[in-house]
Amino acid sequence: MGKTANRKTDQLPAGSQKNKYRMTVKPALAYQLVIDCIGFFLIFQAVMTFQFQAEMLWVYIFWALFSTFTEMKPITMPNNDQLTISFAVHISALILFGAPTAILISTVANIITDTIGKRGLKKMLFNISQYAITIHLAWLVYDIFKWNTGPLHLKTDAPAMIFSCLIYVIVNFFLVSTVISLSQGTRLVRQLTSDIMLELIHFASLVPVSLLIVILYDYEPLSIIILLLPLAMAHFSFENYMNLRTETRNTIEALADIIDQRDSYTSEHSQRVARYCSKIADELGLLGNNYENMITTARVHDLGKVSVPDSILLKAGHLTLEEQAIMAGHAQVGFKILSNLRFYKHSALYVYYHHERYDGKGYPKGLKGKNIPLGARILAVADSFDAMTSDRIYRKALSREHAIKELMDNAGTQFDPDIVQVFVNILQRENALNNDTRKE
Repeated sequence: MGKTANRKTDQLPAGSQKNKYRMTVKPALAYQLVIDCIGFFLIFQAVMTFQFQAEMLWVYIFWALFSTFTEMKPITMPNNDQLTISFAVHISALILFGAPTAILISTVANIITDTIGKRGLKKMLFNISQYAITIHLAWLVYDIFKWNTGPLHLKTDAPAMIFSCLIYVIVNFFLVSTVISLSQGTRLVRQLTSDIMLELIHFASLVPVSLLIVILYDYEPLSIIILLLPLAMAHFSFENYMNLRTETRNTIEALADIIDQRDSYTSEHSQRVARYCSKIADELGLLGNNYENMITTARVHDLGKVSVPDSILLKAGHLTLEEQAIMAGHAQVGFKILSNLRFYKHSALYVYYHHERYDGKGYPKGLKGKNIPLGARILAVADSFDAMTSDRIYRKALSREHAIKELMDNAGTQFDPDIVQVFVNILQRENALNNDTRKE
């Protein structure tokens, strides 16, 4: 069930965009049309080369239903991938019957599941097309490296199967990531690396299943029915894990939002900080888990304020030393909460250290310079900027220009100067873009 086991899309463009100067086709739509054309050519080719045998009719029906079963109930990942376990069926089908049959089985299964799932014609056409391309290229590699001309021989043909699986992974991975990236306006490399380890591990677990399907089918065709239950259990186990992961994140973020709302001046503060962190992380080229950890942790960075009483949190005047100590303790409380959750385990330190200073005069540990985790240094800049540009009970918000000046004046002392420069560049580009928009 990795990105390639199998990867489908539910993110496709609605059509073209029109402005007062010209009609422009969205890149995602143009890309989809190219994939559809290639895919339909391969499907047409498969139909023309398919050698129908009446005595094999029940076999074709069985495999179409088998493939349909593995396409049902796709799991939606945080990056909007839809994962199924049909990889195992596609690989085993192309090894047993060849590319034309495997392509047609996949096409029939996707027409059925996408129709039942009401995903729309465009999404269905893209899914059957990208599968046709993926299966065709995987078959070409298998045919090139296969040693024997007959049935699969494990000792000599294992490299062919492994290379075929790798090509399937890479092609399916790239085709679906590209359409999602173009549709959502995200960087392709980030789409490719999002949750990559989790999904590749699950993909790897399906490779031996594919091999087992081939072996069982050669021994007794109907014996592969015994694999339906293990496949279903694996699918639902992964789905339950992803649901638990999502529910944990949603619950913690809801709690963080409630804490923000205790003070009307800081309502949605964490959401804005997360957006700033996303922009900085994007500019720095953070990918995969490093990017995801940064954004998800920024959303809950003030979770520890649950331990701060309203009399301190909402106080309009200066805090006493004792009150300052209690307020400063929110970083450690947030760390203690998040470090107990697997989803935040590797990024909880960002919360713990996000009030450290670049010159070593911050808290709680007085870390200095690059000894402060990168995520914490990014969070410090984003958090401070939003605090400065928001109204607080004890002062009015600063202008963006004034806040930018404060960041630059404190670069190298309070903040990492490199991150400040990156963030200032982002803000200045946004200002220039806004000015250009107003002129138009």
